[in-house]
Parts: sequence; C-alpha cells; structure tokens
Amino acid sequence: MKTVDISITRETKTDPLVLVTGAAGFIGSAVVSRLSNLGYQVVAVDALLGGLYPREEKVIKFEQLESLAGVATHKLDLRTDELDSLPSGITHVINEAAMPGLGLSWTDFELYSSCNLSATARLLEAAKAWQVEKFIQISTSSVYGKNAVGDETLPTAPVSPYGATKLAAEHLALAHWRDSGLPVSILRYFSVYGPGQRPDMAYRKFISRALAGLPIDLYGSGEQSRSNTYIDDCAEVTIGALHRSTIGEIYNIAGSEERTINDALAIIEAHLGTKLTINRWESARGDQDRTFGDTGRAQKDLMFSHSVNLEQGLQRQIDWQKTNGL
Repeated sequence: MKTVDISITRETKTDPLVLVTGAAGFIGSAVVSRLSNLGYQVVAVDALLGGLYPREEKVIKFEQLESLAGVATHKLDLRTDELDSLPSGITHVINEAAMPGLGLSWTDFELYSSCNLSATARLLEAAKAWQVEKFIQISTSSVYGKNAVGDETLPTAPVSPYGATKLAAEHLALAHWRDSGLPVSILRYFSVYGPGQRPDMAYRKFISRALAGLPIDLYGSGEQSRSNTYIDDCAEVTIGALHRSTIGEIYNIAGSEERTINDALAIIEAHLGTKLTINRWESARGDQDRTFGDTGRAQKDLMFSHSVNLEQGLQRQIDWQKTNGL
C-alpha cells in the first residue's frame, strides 16, 4: 500500500484506481489534478459535450489531464457508450458528471434527465458489478430550493428541473445502497468558485466583463447570499470522502461565510480598482435566495476545512482570468 499524503487515510486493501466522471469540467478536472498530485491512479472520463460549457474549453482541459502522472483519459458518454471499455480494477468512483445550470434545464429537460439521471443509473449498475469500495455521488445545494440554509436535515424542495434531477440521482444512488449494499456517499456542493470556473458561472462572467470594461448583468437585487466554496477546498474534501465518508450519508460542502452577490461585486471592484457598471434585471428563474450550508458533519467526518476567504479566493480567480485572457 503506497502512502500519498498524511492527511488522507487509506483504508483500502489494494492501491486505489479511482474513476472520475465529468473529468473535463470545472470541479472534475481539479479533483483529477489533485488525485494525480497525491499519487493516485485515475481513470478520467468525460463525454466532452457542449451546452453551457464551450466544448473547446473542455477539450483543452481534457488534453491537459492526459499529461498528468497516473491519469488515463477516456472520452465516453455514460448515457450510451459501453462502460466495459473502461480499465478493469476500478475501486472507487467519483461521479462529477452532470449537466449544470438552471436556465437551460427549463427548456431542455430531456438533456438534463439523461445526463443527470439516466447516466447515473448506468454508472451505478456498473459500479455494483465492479464491487467498488466507495461511490461518491456529487450533488448540489439546489436540491434544497430557495433557501438552502442549515444542515443536511433541511427538507429538500428544488425549484428548478436541474435541482430536481440532481435530487432524483441522490435517491437513485441511495436506493442502490439500500438494495444491494453499494457503498454510496453523497456530497452536496455549494457555489464552488475559483480558478478554472465555468464560463457560464456568475463570478467568471462578472470578472470577464469587468476586465473588458463592459457592463455586468446582475439578475435580482444582488442581496441573494451564497456560502461560496473555494475550488481547492472542494477538491480536497471530495478526495477525503473516498476513505472517510460514512456509507449512506449526505454531506454539505459549503464555504464558511454567508456573503451576498453585492459583496462579491464590491470585492471584484476593489481588487480591479475600477468602478463597475451594473445592469440590473429581474431574478433568474429557479435562482436561490440564500445558501449557507452547515458543514459540521463534513468537518467531523471528512476533516473539511476552509483555506481562504472570499476576498482571497476572488483575487486568485481574477489573477487566473487575467493570465488566461478570460
């Protein structure tokens, strides 16, 4: 058994081979990179679909993953392709694959149901056949609905088809655990941001337009709150969940601060040293009013911690976008 990092406790009988789906995405690529740095063997899978995320940007990320130590990339659509084409010996699964975003989920439900539910169903069946040691199902604060404030006992009440499909995927994963003992744990991410953020996400769009000297489109009053989770912290706790999470348990993965969108805009303005021009619009359909996840369970079980505050994290994202012309 190889040692990769003293902060990660290995409880497996063999060297792990970790399958990461959605590997070319914002969070998936960060998880794969961190796994590689820690010395894991990784099977990185992505369908390289377009949609909200420009396919060209995903292809570049996927090609970058190919050069990482211990990483084997596979272009594969979980909805339709044969999963037996993947390498044998997979011991752990991190299912990051999903169709993200709220707005499009209202107009293309078939896309969201196939990517977020049907693909998950096929992967769960495969994982059962592989007899994996842990299946980490990635979910979202959107399952809670308008006000995602509290711990994991907060009732779920999604207000978008995106949130509904992600909640259905949670139920499906837990059904496999109850039926066959598949060792499933669920992570509900809250507002992940930082270098590498998707181009359709708010902070990336705010910074991009501010750097270009263009007006920023703000939907709603800006007093919507978020418990922003920095990307490095998100990747670290996701990997920790492979070995520390309790089977059948759900974990909130959220930032330590509740900050408004207006707070974030003020931070961006201060970092750039320029006055932002803001166009205000009605709230987006399916948007959340407040998110502030209680992470006590994740801190206790997964040793989850926060490395930066929003000011520091946004400065890093601004630097990344400047460097990459984004």
